[in-house]
Amino acid sequence: MIQGQITWFEIPVENLDRAIIFYTNVLGIKIEKNKFLKQEYGIFNRDINTIKGALVKKENHQAGTGTVLFFYVIALSESLKKVEQFGGKVLIEKTLLKQQTEEGYLAIKQNLIDDNIGYYAEFIDCEGNKICLYSNS
Repeated sequence: MIQGQITWFEIPVENLDRAIIFYTNVLGIKIEKNKFLKQEYGIFNRDINTIKGALVKKENHQAGTGTVLFFYVIALSESLKKVEQFGGKVLIEKTLLKQQTEEGYLAIKQNLIDDNIGYYAEFIDCEGNKICLYSNS
């Protein structure tokens, strides 16, 4: 991956099953329903050599709130310092991506973005858009 590359997207949805049917038919692709840390996802076909992403079920989703992009950065902590410096607001500090096992235990596994262990952070940019950063360190 290279600095600034879009690595992941999330499309918030209220009804995951309906959205999976919609996108499967409109885009003609496979979308796999999955659950991570009690969060339901519709994972876009990971076999296609393209940006990875998912439909994400949001309980209080308001239509029009939009897609969330994940940008790859080499130094996540350094990039987060610049968010507030340039007029943004950090919502979620650097966080290790984890999954929950069937037994309810937290596990650090390869993630859906690049099949590595990684970290993310979420912020509001200077224009009010929610954006995420992703890094392997």
